Amino acid sequence: MVTYNINGMNQDEWINECVNELKKHTKREIKVRNKPRPGNEFWNTDIKDSLKGAHCLVTNMSLSAIDAVMNMTPVICHDKNVCSPIASTDLKFIEKPFKASRKIITEWMKIVVENQFTLPEIESGKAFEVMRKQII
Repeated sequence: MVTYNINGMNQDEWINECVNELKKHTKREIKVRNKPRPGNEFWNTDIKDSLKGAHCLVTNMSLSAIDAVMNMTPVICHDKNVCSPIASTDLKFIEKPFKASRKIITEWMKIVVENQFTLPEIESGKAFEVMRKQII
């Protein structure tokens, strides 16, 4: 079974394309860490260990972006990732990725937390009302 991500590519295709593009913009070492799955080398490991000393995390839609932000590691992610408002979204910024301040991260966290809804809250319209008030 082949699974596709938001970019219409499978994981290996996305990694290859990403690494090739990164090599155009940096001479830094590029480490690839796949999602921990039973049997792979990352199973029972903590991403925080991989983030130690990391210049930047590059991801598409993974929640690892939140782990990186919480550990003050800059992120480059897909523009539909929850972290995109406090991250870079273009690989050309690998040498100077956006680094959000603690204040900006705290404000972003408040927005993220305030917009986590259950299906019943979405179905009832409560989620819409909360978000509408935030916009107004």
